[in-house]
Amino acid sequence: MNIAIVSTNKDKYSETFIQAQVKLLPANVHLLHSGYLPTLSGQDDQPLVKNTIVTKIQKWMGRSNEQMLQQAVSKYLQQNKIQLVLAQYGPSGVKMMDICHSMNIPLFVYFRGYDAYRKEILDSYGKFYPQLFKIATKLFVVSHEMKDQLVRLGADKGKIIYNPSGADINRFTYHNAGKNPRMFLSVGRFEETKNQNATILAFQHVVEKFPDARLILVGDGPLRESCTPLVTSLNLGHAIEFTGILPHDDIARLMSQSRAFVLHSTTPPSGDKEGTPVSIMEASASGLPVVSTIHAGIPDVVTDGETGYLVDEGDIDGMADRMMRFANDPNLATQFGLAGHRLINDRFTQKHNIDLLWKTIQQCVNRSVI
Repeated sequence: MNIAIVSTNKDKYSETFIQAQVKLLPANVHLLHSGYLPTLSGQDDQPLVKNTIVTKIQKWMGRSNEQMLQQAVSKYLQQNKIQLVLAQYGPSGVKMMDICHSMNIPLFVYFRGYDAYRKEILDSYGKFYPQLFKIATKLFVVSHEMKDQLVRLGADKGKIIYNPSGADINRFTYHNAGKNPRMFLSVGRFEETKNQNATILAFQHVVEKFPDARLILVGDGPLRESCTPLVTSLNLGHAIEFTGILPHDDIARLMSQSRAFVLHSTTPPSGDKEGTPVSIMEASASGLPVVSTIHAGIPDVVTDGETGYLVDEGDIDGMADRMMRFANDPNLATQFGLAGHRLINDRFTQKHNIDLLWKTIQQCVNRSVI
């Protein structure tokens, strides 16, 4: 089976879930990437629009870059006998919908977070979503809250499939968190929805009671510029470490050495929201109890009072209190971490994600062939 995955990025470090689908789907997968309407193909970044005499003539005759790119994408799909297109994120679906519709190729669209909530995206691409929802064969979402959001935006509930990305349990394996020192770990891009500043403010209270506590912040992004001076102003430089971006094997190692995982996800003024953070599922798979917020898909994968604790967005004191519970009680960390490990392994693995996606692809392509 020949399918095309369309992604804005080829190998962005925070989008391992897309890379996993490219690698693990049991099909001949063609990756078209770099732009909502892709400009490159394959891992070797072949340009879809070739710099030929024909393209030069087309430009001279007034054809826009967008028109030539649409033509090039259509030609690629035809030449490679693509039987289904999987667009990652709503805007990519918008850019691909007319092409797929004209070629009678089934279109799946994976909504993952900002594409369903962020005001600027809804203002620019959301006006095309009603048409996208009609053309698309299936719409995948990573949280139950996101399913409700797509319905609010006009999608047919019957087309929507809940399928969170899942954790790679071969890499993120169980460790007894209660045996680890008071080290708290947070992994994620430094941006408003992750709100590392709130995590730092909560951790300040933890250090006051447990001076040996440590916080490791993994990742990078625009919010890093405000986090560093905040740590300095709170005199927490000895207790907080910024690692920058790390390979996933190094993240797995840190998870095996930590007492708990923390993430204070928040809805900023832009309306942006998470999907269901893969880092939380990876942490639970590793046996870490989770302290996070009631935000987007997080309650889908964290059971409050059993596998972790959830507080309201912005509740710094509440987050600090829950972190201190795990700092104070290693046995509680072990108990919650084991329950979280079992939950992820039972319902939220990378294999669950791939299997459901592949099953849906097969059903769709087989029906279209018949």
